[in-house]
Amino acid sequence: MKKRFSQYSLWLSLLGMVVGVGQYLTPIHTPNILYVCITVYLIGFSCGIIAFGKQEKGLMKYFSLISFVVIPIFIRASFLFFAMNFGEK
Repeated sequence: MKKRFSQYSLWLSLLGMVVGVGQYLTPIHTPNILYVCITVYLIGFSCGIIAFGKQEKGLMKYFSLISFVVIPIFIRASFLFFAMNFGEK
């Protein structure tokens, strides 16, 4: 059985995350790049769901599924940390 969707899931999710984070590290900030990154990431997530549904072997399919949960938790935690640093003392 080929792991085609698992590989698509892994590489598209990584590409979306790396380009999205890389946009904030460069002086060029355009919303279009962010929309493309989110779209590529969601396509990778969809491929992970398809790989999970087809019961492909291996652990690659879990990367996009787990990162879809971990990234929002990381964002919320960073907002809370930012609020704690600038809150009332």
